[in-house]
Amino acid sequence: MWCVRHRLVALAMLSCMAIGFGHAHAETSANMSKPQDGVARAAFDALDKHCARCHQAGPSLKRQKPAKNFGNVLKLTEIARDPDLILPGNPDGSSLFIQIAKKDMPYDCYQEFDCKADPTEADVKAIYDWIRSLGDTVGAACGNRKPIGEAVVVRAIAKDIKAQEMRRRPGMRYVTLTHFYNACASGEDMTRYRQGVVKLLNSLSRNPTPLTMRTIDPHATIIAFNLADLNWTTEDWARLAGLYPYGMAPSVPAYRDVVAATGAELPWLRGDWLAFIASRPPLYYDLLKLPTTFAELERQEGVDVKANIEAYLARRAGFQKSGVSKQNRLIERHAIPTGYFWTSYDFKGDAPAQSLFVHPLGPFGDGAFRHDGGETIFSLPNGFQAYYLNTAEGERLGKGPTEIVLDDSQRDRAVTNAISCFGCHNQGIRQATDDIRAHVLRDRSFPEGVRKTVDALYAPQDEMKALLTQDAEKFRTAMLAAGLDPELDSQTQGVESINFLSKAYEKSVDLRIAAAEYGIEAEALAQGLADAGGEAVRIKRRLEQGVLPRQILEAEFPDLVAKVSGNAPIRLAALTPTAVELIQDENEVFFDDFDLALTSDKSTYRVNDVAVFSVTSSKGCHLTLINVEAGGDGTVIFPNQFQQDNFLPANTEAQFPGDDAPFQYRLKDPGTETLIAICNATGVEADGIEHDFKTRQFTPVGNYREFLTRRIVVEGTPKVAAQGQPARPAKTQHEAPATPKDDDASEDLARTAIKLVVR
Repeated sequence: MWCVRHRLVALAMLSCMAIGFGHAHAETSANMSKPQDGVARAAFDALDKHCARCHQAGPSLKRQKPAKNFGNVLKLTEIARDPDLILPGNPDGSSLFIQIAKKDMPYDCYQEFDCKADPTEADVKAIYDWIRSLGDTVGAACGNRKPIGEAVVVRAIAKDIKAQEMRRRPGMRYVTLTHFYNACASGEDMTRYRQGVVKLLNSLSRNPTPLTMRTIDPHATIIAFNLADLNWTTEDWARLAGLYPYGMAPSVPAYRDVVAATGAELPWLRGDWLAFIASRPPLYYDLLKLPTTFAELERQEGVDVKANIEAYLARRAGFQKSGVSKQNRLIERHAIPTGYFWTSYDFKGDAPAQSLFVHPLGPFGDGAFRHDGGETIFSLPNGFQAYYLNTAEGERLGKGPTEIVLDDSQRDRAVTNAISCFGCHNQGIRQATDDIRAHVLRDRSFPEGVRKTVDALYAPQDEMKALLTQDAEKFRTAMLAAGLDPELDSQTQGVESINFLSKAYEKSVDLRIAAAEYGIEAEALAQGLADAGGEAVRIKRRLEQGVLPRQILEAEFPDLVAKVSGNAPIRLAALTPTAVELIQDENEVFFDDFDLALTSDKSTYRVNDVAVFSVTSSKGCHLTLINVEAGGDGTVIFPNQFQQDNFLPANTEAQFPGDDAPFQYRLKDPGTETLIAICNATGVEADGIEHDFKTRQFTPVGNYREFLTRRIVVEGTPKVAAQGQPARPAKTQHEAPATPKDDDASEDLARTAIKLVVR
């Protein structure tokens, strides 16, 4: 069973049916503190009207959980500090507004065609104006907090190891959240991150005793545990450490002491990276030692599903619909030594052989239903839950088929074991209501033998409710025994804590966040990158002028460690592939695969300076550059009369103006200008702009804010050619071939923007 909903067609799953979303203390827009400032208030109202139903945790949420694990869209102060969403003063470069400009959002309006009203021009302008009004005033609200360097982390670890009994010292390991503290994470977020670490470790443990949280530093950023606490081996840890791209060794005696005591060159890992990598295959399966077939899983967990069904020891519930599915489904409980073993039978369609209302018995014997896959949820020795996905034939799966079901909470929308299931089961097992038992028992057209078997296997509602309640309480008790707050996973931003921690890793980073990860000040990182030269300078510009995708920082981190921080990189023998590559080996993609990078040779210019821009795209596409002056008027500066072929090959840096360009780009007036880059991988035009290079060297678009908001809100009518077909620009010699587009839309269109200060 795959545990999330597709936007249009869904496969019913135990995990999504069985869990409800906790709203006991969630805020609503009605009782939420609204901004007093008029500009911010208008943006709040627009976001409340069009975005909160998918992205604000609370009773008004229309989905099972916040889409993309983004559940605080109405907390304007919070999202304004998140560079993955908002670049203050730069709406055209802010991901939140880019999704609107690309008509990716509101998703139910533009993709599902199922919303009450599309955004109006006033709504779009309100969001645009609010982001622009932020200027450079939004920063991290942590005062003069000094970053904690790696040497401080290692000294704390060395001190803790020394305090342990000699026999436990080799197994001591640590998970760090120090970089979040350095980046000025709020106290609430730090609590969520700590809970995510401890919950994840317990979810990967075969030890019957829950691991409790123990931090070792004054700011509670380093969590300690022992391999024996999880029944892990040194090889399990080595598997993780060998993939870790962020290893740094400070030149302090404490580091040598730590290595000598543990026998590990790297006995600490970052919590967000760990949540990202260990909650997905293959590491999730490896660390829990889960077998490759369902039959082997049965033997491992001490259950015989077929024998239990034949002996009427299994307890079942079937139903036509859950909150996330259009297909019927069956859930089935078996007792195991550690507690419960729930498995499901799930169906792609509604053919008679796939209907529990026609074929309530199976999956064995004559007249049995024919299912397409299943999920198993079983209790670990410590009371936490483990998850297993498989085909109908019993072969283990890393994720559910994307043609059937998608997980809107994950960045790649893949239903992935176990990160998707952690998110669905934030409160453990929840209640379900059976539809099959009463249907079969009152329908005398079913043979007596079928009715008797249904009576024996399908539990009466009171019994099923008691079983589900009992199993939910087992999970809750385990959470409490580990010192965790079960309610926390459903209150703050409406996102389960492991998902919350993993989501933090997936976000793009700016200079401040990147510096925090090296344990240094932002100014020190900028200077170190400048001194390093080469690719480091390009990274510096992207971090200063916008954001850098996580996968790029991950790849470059080891090479830059010594140059920017003074620490030595820890390169273990198994360091490749990287975390991202490892996941991609499982045919999964976790990060945006259309990266458009735009940088200028400076961030601040003087009047009459000549500016040069660099652009790189991960896809071959047609590039449009628009300059917006301080007064708001926009001009397309590329393509132009001199350079009409605007195709940009993939992964090839292009400069504008190029060395052979017959013109220069000179900044004439003081103020803040914006340069916008749009790259279209399936066509030539951007934003419907039409050029007439016979009469104009450059194409004006007028007031860009007005132009853009009109384009977003008003659907233009295609011009009709003489033959009665919509007109389309003639292909250039470099035009990218058209490719079918996913219904997620805009996968082949990228936008970004940078601000230029002219003094």
